[in-house]
Amino acid sequence: MSLRVWSDNWRGSLKRNPKKSPGRDLGEERKRDKMAIERVRTGIPGLDELIEGGFPKGSCILISGSPGTGKSIMAVHFLHEGAMNNEVGIYVSFDEPRESILLSGEELGFNLRRLEHENKLIILEYFTIESSLYLDERSRIEEEMRALEEKKRLLEREGRSTNEIDNRIDVLKDRIEEVERAIRESRYKISQHEREEMFFDRLNEIIPLVKAERLVVDSLSAYMIYGVSKDALHMFIHRLRDLGTTTILISEAPEDIESLEKTAEYLVDGIVELHHMDKADSMSLRIKKIRWTKQKRGFIPYEITSRGIVIEGT
Repeated sequence: MSLRVWSDNWRGSLKRNPKKSPGRDLGEERKRDKMAIERVRTGIPGLDELIEGGFPKGSCILISGSPGTGKSIMAVHFLHEGAMNNEVGIYVSFDEPRESILLSGEELGFNLRRLEHENKLIILEYFTIESSLYLDERSRIEEEMRALEEKKRLLEREGRSTNEIDNRIDVLKDRIEEVERAIRESRYKISQHEREEMFFDRLNEIIPLVKAERLVVDSLSAYMIYGVSKDALHMFIHRLRDLGTTTILISEAPEDIESLEKTAEYLVDGIVELHHMDKADSMSLRIKKIRWTKQKRGFIPYEITSRGIVIEGT
């Protein structure tokens, strides 16, 4: 069965028939419908309890907020939670380098490097999709450098010289700089349409290969910077949905969310807004909608701590 057919069948199975026929117990049917919707936990303490246990599996959720409200942190929570339950996740970044994402995870106590090594997490930089050969070489160099660093520590403990290893590490560092430069230059050599086709070709290749179940796209705002048309935006979200993963789309607020709502809100299954409040350092989230889910309304206070996002009162 194709992903598109599977997706259509899945959505169809969630539709409810409001007409009551003789002998039907609507209360029991609603209960069965609710139980039939598999949930994907967010990994954020206190949030899952507000949305019946998590996002509907296979849904597409928009996380909107101004800079500093924790959108990317929420995405890292989501992928880390999946990895802890052996659900492979993919993080697609439009503008933040892979290394920055890894460091952000470390600040929250999430060892994303280990998850990468265990093949539970894949980080893709959108503007380097066409540079797969360079990316493969960078990964190989980084792996060799990790092995050399470990060997260096052993030699240091034994009081032996590490000059040969130091020289090799310096050579590898220079090569990584060359690779990074080549990746940056390749960014401007192909059109947006060509890159997008390569992007979806790569995702359609990777997702079934690693059996990925979670996907983060960071961010829709960066995608829209390139002046995409409404039709292109519709198609982009449709193609993400057809991948069959539970997907988080990150977007800046308020301009991008307003544009999205006017053009393609019906294409996403949920919208969670993150807000700075008037009080200093005070933040609240609002669950604007999540289909097939009874959710708490209003503004819900949260904090960004050394453990990431924490809903107040949990």
